[in-house]
Amino acid sequence: MSRVIIFVLLALAGSAAAQSLTTGAVQGVVTDAATGEPLVAVTVVATSPAMQGSQAAITDETGHYKISNLAPGTYTVTCYYADLAVRRTVDVAANRTTPGYLALDTARAGGEVITIDGRAPAIDPTATTQGVTIDGEYTRRLPVGRGYASVLTAAPGSTADDAGVSFSGSSSLENQYIVDGVNTTSLVYGQLGSPIVNEFIEQTDIITGGYNAEFGRSTGGVVNVVTKTGSNQLRGSIFGYVGPGALIARPAPTPTQSTSIDAEGEVDYDADVGFEVGGPIVRDRLWFYAGLAPQLERERLARVTKRRVDADGDGIPDVDPVTGFLVFEELDRQELRTRTTSYPFVGKLNLAVRPEHQGQLSIIGTRRSHDDLGVNGLPAATRFHDRSLTTDVAARWTSKLNDNKTELEALVGWHRASFRQDPLDAAARSMPRQNLYYGDLGTWAGLGGESTRTIDGCSDGGPSDPYPMIRNCPDEGVGYAIGGVGHLADSTEERFGARLAATQRFVVLGHHEVKAGLDLEDNQLRTKRGTSGDIIYDVNLPTDWSGGETAVSRYVRLAPAGNPDGLPDTCPDTDHGTSYACELLGPTDVVGNTMNWAAYVRDSWQLRPDLTINAGLRYEEQRLRYAEDLQDTVDPFTGESRGTNAMKLTGMWAPRAGVIYDWTGEGRSKVYGHWGRFYESVPLSLNSINFGGETTYRRVYDPSQCGDVVDGIGGPDGPGCVAGGEDPALGSSVYGAGVLVAPGVKAQYMDEAILGVELALTDDLKLGVSFHDRRLGRVLEDVSPDNTETYILSNPGEFPEEEEARLRAEIEAATDPAERARLEHLLEVFTGIRKFDKPSRVHHSLQLQVVKRFARSFFLMASYTYSRTRGNFPGLYSPDSGAILPNITAQYDLVELLGNRYGPLPNDRPHDLKIDGYYVADLERAGELTAGARLRVASGTPIDALASSNMYGYDESFVLPRGAFGRTSPDAGLDLHLSYGRKLGKDMQVEVFTDVFNVFNRQATSYPDESYSYDPVNPILGGDSEDLVWAKAQDWDGNEPDDPQSPARNRNFRNAETRTPPLAARLGARLLF
Repeated sequence: MSRVIIFVLLALAGSAAAQSLTTGAVQGVVTDAATGEPLVAVTVVATSPAMQGSQAAITDETGHYKISNLAPGTYTVTCYYADLAVRRTVDVAANRTTPGYLALDTARAGGEVITIDGRAPAIDPTATTQGVTIDGEYTRRLPVGRGYASVLTAAPGSTADDAGVSFSGSSSLENQYIVDGVNTTSLVYGQLGSPIVNEFIEQTDIITGGYNAEFGRSTGGVVNVVTKTGSNQLRGSIFGYVGPGALIARPAPTPTQSTSIDAEGEVDYDADVGFEVGGPIVRDRLWFYAGLAPQLERERLARVTKRRVDADGDGIPDVDPVTGFLVFEELDRQELRTRTTSYPFVGKLNLAVRPEHQGQLSIIGTRRSHDDLGVNGLPAATRFHDRSLTTDVAARWTSKLNDNKTELEALVGWHRASFRQDPLDAAARSMPRQNLYYGDLGTWAGLGGESTRTIDGCSDGGPSDPYPMIRNCPDEGVGYAIGGVGHLADSTEERFGARLAATQRFVVLGHHEVKAGLDLEDNQLRTKRGTSGDIIYDVNLPTDWSGGETAVSRYVRLAPAGNPDGLPDTCPDTDHGTSYACELLGPTDVVGNTMNWAAYVRDSWQLRPDLTINAGLRYEEQRLRYAEDLQDTVDPFTGESRGTNAMKLTGMWAPRAGVIYDWTGEGRSKVYGHWGRFYESVPLSLNSINFGGETTYRRVYDPSQCGDVVDGIGGPDGPGCVAGGEDPALGSSVYGAGVLVAPGVKAQYMDEAILGVELALTDDLKLGVSFHDRRLGRVLEDVSPDNTETYILSNPGEFPEEEEARLRAEIEAATDPAERARLEHLLEVFTGIRKFDKPSRVHHSLQLQVVKRFARSFFLMASYTYSRTRGNFPGLYSPDSGAILPNITAQYDLVELLGNRYGPLPNDRPHDLKIDGYYVADLERAGELTAGARLRVASGTPIDALASSNMYGYDESFVLPRGAFGRTSPDAGLDLHLSYGRKLGKDMQVEVFTDVFNVFNRQATSYPDESYSYDPVNPILGGDSEDLVWAKAQDWDGNEPDDPQSPARNRNFRNAETRTPPLAARLGARLLF
């Protein structure tokens, strides 16, 4: 479906999701205080500084009313009945319904306005949604980071990892991030796509489960951000923050294997200053809001050169007896400075033609630049300047018709994110890249990139060499880059979306609110595929154990059999005994595309004021397309014809059901249950890697073919290998996507069940208990049934019998021997999918939550979660290897890799306590003092024992079952906030504050070193730590030697590899008006 069709559809309908995502509602029953009978024809009016004009509703024969499409904020709800007026304050949050039950004393004198003390309870009696809502007071009075990403771990059941934040056992790449109704999730990997500073945000709704049919494309959580709007008064703030490097504690030592070149980074300062302001252009008609918050970070980067030590002169480099790492001594250091600047901005207009017809136009973005300074090589090849720009534009319209019983809503959005990396030396963009390995820094210093001290200290055998029996500065595979920058980084992702629907309210055996709509997305990724100088040389210099080799790689385009396009070059693949007609490529633009569409309908049926049933059904489809230049061609690897769609995921039926019972009948309690199915939205990295035609031609030369030794390199250089025109003596190969899509493949999904109870003990204090069950039902991953010869996108462990029968029938009907052989091969590999274990991930949790809304100077939000997450598949992100490759991780590539993968998954942290609170002391004319704190205590993470796979490299073999070595120590952290504020006038206040993070400087282990051995080792199935004596090392061909040897144990195994950040303080000030 083209973008034109999307916008035509948008012109014909409206979007319910727009309201539910960015606005809330007030709903209740008005009764006679004396008799309890419902009052009919009561006029209920909601007013607020957050609203243009007012919204009103009239109670029906049951006394029921609902006022929807309310922007987040504090509202006054007034009931007018005869000459009586009763007023109450309620808080409205986006995507929530606030209870507004009122009892009128009809015997009171007319003309009197009665104000009810306190606010309505913070319980949504119509929904089963789980999570928390973070407002501006939370981010203002508690120690949090500068953007909304820093508050996501406030939700019960949330855990941070290197790729983001996971919710309720799902991995961190399974969430959806929505800003002002626009899906801003990163298209490439599924991470948070648009950073926004907290000062621009009205509310962040963190939804961890139980959401209705309006929400989809997530098997994790949904983060719904609503930015601020203007009002009838000019309001805003000017703010500034600074985090000096002098207020950051020294990081705790975390031993790692040093090399002859290392880097040490320290923050000079991290500062920002900005403003945000909103107000009326035309009172009650047109409002504006705008903000800008420039940020600047400076960091000191020390490039340190070192040499090995042989203090006892035994000819063997000294080793630290504790860690097993080599001992180094410093030679020289070069101080570098990096600079990062960001310019977050926001602009918004709100228009109200009438209170029933309102529109909004917004733009939000961040321009960022960063100096990326590498240290392992010459400056031209390792130093870059990065630029990025994220932009989100949204246009929204809502209309109420038929006495507010009908709502039409529309949202159209555009998310764009671009990234470009340029070398600081412009000439490096056109120079071929050479990566030198296994040489010596003393030799490489001759290329001109090292200091005199480094040259002298790394020179072997000279009169001033203190360790003449060893090599001082050898490279062990880290490498040294010279020439150009290598791979070019230049990409742009865009998402055009429209949400379209209508809502109808009616009464038939109770009150119904039926909502139906469409949700459309056109996702596109444009990348520049290429390398500087079109070629990369990997020069492995001769060593004591290898004669060396030079690999020459470049991107090519292959022709299918027969070379129909007449490609001019030839790419022999001697490793596989074939050859291809090809074209040698320079930088090439690659365009990938995925079309998503969904339709949904749901009914919120309130049978009685105390009983609600929610039933919904969502249907989704995804069309992952080949790159534009590959469509309607033949795949040269598989022989498959490529049309427009590479993979079409259909049949994504997602039912949702919930029941809510309020035993108080006043919105002060609920017992509820929920069940739902949720589907993954496949990120565009899959299109780019598997459906983008990326193909590399690699030739491997013996050094004898590459000319004379080059000064400064220690051997022949890369260009010398191809200058003579010889065929590579060590072979050549062609690598490409060449992936098959299994017939009948289906989308990845998760099922969820929730039971819970909530009770408002007072208007401001809420208790909640809930039980969650989440389990993956099906996974989409690539597998290789024939040991890396063929890769298939499939549902591991599943291949439909009807697809097998169809393929067998095609084989029987085939008359051409070549075609028959091709089909028989497909049958063999497709049925081989069943050999793989079915992926499993089961999450159970019990959550207890206490929320005390700010009142009487005190706010508290606390939760305790007991949970277990077990299985053999962590999700789209695998912390085991750190790979961010959704749907194409290495977890299911080979059957041999599946052993011992079942057990406690990386997100399994049984105990999790979160306490957030602040107290505001009113000093009257002297001002106010605020003290806030955030406490986190959680179980440690499971510790695995990993070794290498001879085919897939480091940390891909589970020597023992997951979690065999217990857990890391429990993690605990306390952050504090202290501020002083003083009024400068009626509507102006100044504040100064400080935030202190990790007060006790407890730098706990965030990730342990789980590499038991770097040798290839087969799993010991079902073993424990005592069975490690039976582990045997393999060679890199997968064979055990005739004299079996135990694998060399990594002495740093189970020690800290990374730690939580050290104690740090930040200072700031703000002026509010």
